[in-house]
Amino acid sequence: MMNILVPDECYNSFGEYVKARREALGKSIRGLALELDMTPAYLSDIEKGNRYAPEKYLEKMTEVLCIEGDDSYYFYDLAGKSRNNIYPDLVDYIGKTEIARVALRKARDLNISNTQWQDFIDQICGIKKMQEEGCH
Repeated sequence: MMNILVPDECYNSFGEYVKARREALGKSIRGLALELDMTPAYLSDIEKGNRYAPEKYLEKMTEVLCIEGDDSYYFYDLAGKSRNNIYPDLVDYIGKTEIARVALRKARDLNISNTQWQDFIDQICGIKKMQEEGCH
């Protein structure tokens, strides 16, 4: 079972996570800000939680902070929480995919548990694995 909901370390905010990743990579605020094409003061405000996760920088942040795979889910969850529960990596997909909206509403109405959601995620991962192996 692959549990993507709980990372190795938990952070209270998007800014705290960005700061921890930056420091783990040995990057200064000025250096990271330069890589992201933003001012150091703006990045400092993000890290302190004085500004929300800026959507136009999120993809670049994942690149320069080496956030990949399932870690990106956690990154975007924290970003969404900082944006009043608007998850920038999901908004377009949910908006364009009627069946996803139906599924989410059904899950909500049935009060699907975390265990049931995890089982569903595991099924999706199994389908993806079969597709990658050439099985249909």
